[in-house]
Amino acid sequence: MTRDLMFQSEIRNVVRSTYGRLPGGAGRAMAERLYSEEQLAGLPDDAIDWSLGVGNPVAHAALRPGERIVDLGCGGGIDSILAAREVGPTGTVTGVDTLTEMCERTRQAAGTAGVAEWCDAVQGELEDLPLPDDSADAVVSNGVVNLSPRKSRALAEAARVLRGGGRLCIADFVVNDDLPPEVLTSSAAWAGCIAGALSEEVLVKKLMKAGFTEIELGERIPFGIDDVAVYPLFDDAVIQLMKRVVPEPEQRRIATSVIAKAVRAG
Repeated sequence: MTRDLMFQSEIRNVVRSTYGRLPGGAGRAMAERLYSEEQLAGLPDDAIDWSLGVGNPVAHAALRPGERIVDLGCGGGIDSILAAREVGPTGTVTGVDTLTEMCERTRQAAGTAGVAEWCDAVQGELEDLPLPDDSADAVVSNGVVNLSPRKSRALAEAARVLRGGGRLCIADFVVNDDLPPEVLTSSAAWAGCIAGALSEEVLVKKLMKAGFTEIELGERIPFGIDDVAVYPLFDDAVIQLMKRVVPEPEQRRIATSVIAKAVRAG
């Protein structure tokens, strides 16, 4: 689905307000589904509790010691910290989030995890990253690109900050069938990445247009309505709405989380 059913500013305001009022501690159940016990071991509780992603991009990003990493939509900091573990003190991790309070959570979690010297967070928009050209070896992101009302621009910005030959590894929802309009216009469905999700074909096309090559769609995890109900982003009203308007056979797989990897053309 390529159309936006709300104005760009409205979508951004919906996402900001939804994330800004989330209760703490709600992300642990999904973190325990998506991350290995080894990855979760030793992580600060706050980083786990604020884990609101849809996949595990760091596990697929093949990060190396000394690399410069950007984490788009760092949130509570779980992926930034995992990336910091991989690159070590000779590397750097810069998280970016539209909410200053999320940036602060990432900084605090990085301090608790002992990686603050090389893991920081800055406030900024995906479509206008506050980072210089050619400054990163890899960009990771987890359930965030779909939140952007200008996905092509967000992917182009990811390409801009990558050096030639730099890598992109994102986890996000894809959908193959249009959702009912009642769901598409739901603020909770937008904030939860589903209403703004692309098809696999469109995602690949947007990556190519942004200047990426060697595009690979890897691990896929199906999400049904009961799965997304775990996320605090989906309130009871939108869960009941989806159960009412989505045909029952389709309720077990309303979206698929996919790992997309690509290389910036050199």
